[in-house]
Amino acid sequence: MSEVQAENTVTVSGHTISGVSGRFVLDARTNHLITDSRFGPGESIQAGELFLASLVSCAMANIESTATEAGYPVTGIQVSATHTRGVVDPTRYDDTRITIRIQGVDESVAETLATRFTETCPIYNTVRRGTGIALEVVAERP
Repeated sequence: MSEVQAENTVTVSGHTISGVSGRFVLDARTNHLITDSRFGPGESIQAGELFLASLVSCAMANIESTATEAGYPVTGIQVSATHTRGVVDPTRYDDTRITIRIQGVDESVAETLATRFTETCPIYNTVRRGTGIALEVVAERP
């Protein structure tokens, strides 16, 4: 891996919690997050919700940063995202929808900020255009 690739690489890892089926601990840098599978206890955020949260977080950060940089008087940002699990093919989502509300600016500026988000957010564009994915499996015998 080159220095540039290493600088642009993010890793999240996870592990099971002994005695709690469907509950996991995710580690990102020095941050830890408890999650549940949709078949688990159901008390913690689930994978599909984390997927949507990444889109919401990227939108808010991108819009806030762009507005600040451009001097737009944004007074508030609300973003929500939803998806629907596939009916015919439950291994995918049939649609993903994002709603962005931006206070303090007119429709033209709001559209400009939203366009900047859709043009530059790697999470949004990965969903929109798709990407390759690699899987490595390592079995560890007891």
